[in-house]
Amino acid sequence: MRLTVHTDYTLRVLIYLTLKYRSGEKSTIPEIAGAYGISRNHLMKIIHELAQGGFIETAQGRSGGAWLARAPTSISVGDVVRFSEPDFAIVECHVAGQESDCAVWEACNLKRGFRRALDAFMSELDRMTLDDAVARSRAALQLGVDRRGRRVIPIAAPSATEVPAASRRPSRVRASTAATSDAKPSAAPRAVRMKAGLTR
Repeated sequence: MRLTVHTDYTLRVLIYLTLKYRSGEKSTIPEIAGAYGISRNHLMKIIHELAQGGFIETAQGRSGGAWLARAPTSISVGDVVRFSEPDFAIVECHVAGQESDCAVWEACNLKRGFRRALDAFMSELDRMTLDDAVARSRAALQLGVDRRGRRVIPIAAPSATEVPAASRRPSRVRASTAATSDAKPSAAPRAVRMKAGLTR
C-alpha cells in the first residue's frame, strides 16, 4: 500500500512539531515549508485540517503559529494515517457496492488476505507514536532545529573570494619558490663561463 502525498506531508508537519514540542515554541508555515522545501499553500490546507482534527493548535497574529495539541507520545501514526488517507481500499472489490463487478468474487480468497494485510499494516502504525517515528538528533540536524527545539539559521559557506589571505599565502610562497628554483640553473652556468673567460 502506498500512502498519498497529502498523508506524507501531514506526517512531515507533525514530525517537525514533535521536534519543537519540548521547547514550547510555535512553528510557522513559512518555517516548515522552508525546512522541507514544499509548497506553503499545500501546508496551509494541512495545518487547517490537523487543527480541525484536534492534532494541533494554532494561533494567528505576529506571534502566532502551530504546535502539537498533546504530547507526541500520545499521538499514534495510525491515527494520523486514518485521519489523512481518503481511501483504504487496496483493490476494487474492497469498495462497498463494487463487489459484484468481479466475476470470481464469491470464489476469491485474495480479498480476505488483503484485508488481513491491511489490518497488520495499520496495527503496526498504531503501535508507533510520533515520538517513536523520529530520531530526534538526526532529524533536528537535517531540519535545522537545535536540541532545544529552536530553529537554527544555517551559516553559508564562504565563497572563494572570502577565503582569508593567510590560507592563500602558502600557495604564493610555493609559486615564488618554484620560480626561484627554475631561474638558478640557467644563471649559474653563465657565471661560471664568464669567470673562465668563455664568454665575452
